[in-house]
Amino acid sequence: MLLILTIAVLTGGCWDRREIQDRNFVLAVAIDTADTGQQTEQEKAETKTATFTQPRGDKRYRVSLQILKLIKNGGNGQNGGDNRTYVLSNTGQSIFEIVRDMLGQTSKSLFFEHIQAVVISESVLRETGITPIIDFFLRDAEMRWRIKVYVTPGEAKPILEYAPPSKEAGGIYLANIVRNHTKNLHVAGARTDLGNISVMLDSKSDLIIPRIDMTGNVVKAKGAAVFKKHNFVGYVDEQVVAGLKMIRATEKSAIITLPGEEAGELLAVEVFRHDTRLTPHVDGDSVYFTLDITMWGNLGEHQLPHRTVKAHDPAFIRRVERQAAEEVKSTVLYSKNVCQSLGVDVLNFGNKLKRYKPKDWNAIKDDWEEIYPNVPLVVSVNVVINQLGEHK
Repeated sequence: MLLILTIAVLTGGCWDRREIQDRNFVLAVAIDTADTGQQTEQEKAETKTATFTQPRGDKRYRVSLQILKLIKNGGNGQNGGDNRTYVLSNTGQSIFEIVRDMLGQTSKSLFFEHIQAVVISESVLRETGITPIIDFFLRDAEMRWRIKVYVTPGEAKPILEYAPPSKEAGGIYLANIVRNHTKNLHVAGARTDLGNISVMLDSKSDLIIPRIDMTGNVVKAKGAAVFKKHNFVGYVDEQVVAGLKMIRATEKSAIITLPGEEAGELLAVEVFRHDTRLTPHVDGDSVYFTLDITMWGNLGEHQLPHRTVKAHDPAFIRRVERQAAEEVKSTVLYSKNVCQSLGVDVLNFGNKLKRYKPKDWNAIKDDWEEIYPNVPLVVSVNVVINQLGEHK
């Protein structure tokens, strides 16, 4: 009995606990080239102090960590978002070594289990591709596969320093932007998390990752970056992203705007349900796809200032349905043409053919790079307007 009591006393409690106040919670990471952000003598001096001596080779990456400031309850919140986080930066070759060396700039251990977003600059992607950059995040057991990933044309670090007007911590703000993708046709958000990117890279598939821009005090996610395997190819605009989301049926509340019959007129249809069927066909040496889309929605806006049209008129509704269907078809084909011109199969034509017609795929897979840019897509769209809103 004495032995049991002794063991209970010695082993009781959380012997391996780490108190919250003893941790630095990393919320976001930015990856730039090592020479980014060294425009002035002061910036060069700060970089020299923050970094470390390497035994060989040049510095490759600048890694910046956004760390949450722990503020006591009841503290003054007047300063808002600019008080919630701070940013540490370091340069080197190995991202792992860069991060570990940052412990020389902080008195607490770095805790990565709550990372919300990773922002990667275009310049570093053009040098290395995406695989070497995200390898560290995929191997570290603390990382979550739901981390949101962005590509930015400019410097990534300032996006971590941005103070959101909502007063929330920057990393949480970045993650929440892309979570709104189901209601915004212009943002690529479905299947673009860190885990999805890993799966696509492992299967040697082409990628699409949300783009984020910062100018002055404005930060916005729009369009997307596209990758051939792991190599950065370029950007696609909001209309291409909209077409891709229509093909994949990944939006839940899309807005389709339509011109009226006369100048200055405009209509908007809100799509709340969307069924899509993308089907591969092989006819001898010919490969083509058919896309059948059915959408259900509401009339969300009705700007006809120079004439009186009753929204509940069946003939008017049918005309809007046909016009919306043509608009969707046009957007889908525009997206398809842009992706084919770039040579990136983010339309998933190859994967679809491989899954549903494996024998045909095996026969043409070695020539798919030459076949894909010329594969036809036959589109059929049906739009049904169910509700007209409260106004006549």
